Amino acid sequence: MKSTFTVNKKQYEVALEKGERGEDDEFHPFSATVTGQEGGAVRGVCQITDRALELASDKAAGGTNAEDLLAAACGKSIASELVLRKLKPDFSFVVDYRWL
Repeated sequence: MKSTFTVNKKQYEVALEKGERGEDDEFHPFSATVTGQEGGAVRGVCQITDRALELASDKAAGGTNAEDLLAAACGKSIASELVLRKLKPDFSFVVDYRWL
């Protein structure tokens, strides 16, 4: 899954890959690679809540692709961080239903 977004007139891309949710994991982990930042690609994790997955699925029933919605939600979450500071390697953001 991929999504592009713009922060301060600079374009970024996030590529997501679904990981396995462990028994002790509170959220669904998606490995994320963000490109567009000076210094090269930055890798981390977007942790998607159950409610966000449900909402994406509900919206997908209306004809939108759930994966595209989730990728865009992760992009919005990452963009909010990039407004403040550069991403650090091994970042971890919780993405809940509000980003959808």
